[in-house]
Amino acid sequence: MSSPDADPLFERAVVAAVADDVDVDEDELRSALDTHQESVESLPGVENIVYEWRKEYADPLLERTEEAYYLLVPERVWAEFAEHLDLSAAMETAVVEVHRRTVAARTDCPAEPPESAAYVALSRDV
Repeated sequence: MSSPDADPLFERAVVAAVADDVDVDEDELRSALDTHQESVESLPGVENIVYEWRKEYADPLLERTEEAYYLLVPERVWAEFAEHLDLSAAMETAVVEVHRRTVAARTDCPAEPPESAAYVALSRDV
């Protein structure tokens, strides 16, 4: 993803609000979001990881559009991503929160995922 303006998945206002709420640098948060999306694409690929999660977890796919997948996964998935991407605790919190707000805004899902679960939004356009 080349720039924040080119990224249709995470709205600038959401990223800015989360950066302010969690007290992390907005540009670093944007970079972490981009790195996460790119890492999913470079590892198994977005389509493949969604396929794997659909086999591994109970009904993880909340919604699919031409642009994105919106998923519900166990919280531990974020811990694995954070470790793989070497995110600080604050940055992990911020990234997860951007995903939560994005999924909640773009689907009919509750604003908060069920206990021990987390939302993930994956661009199909990486």
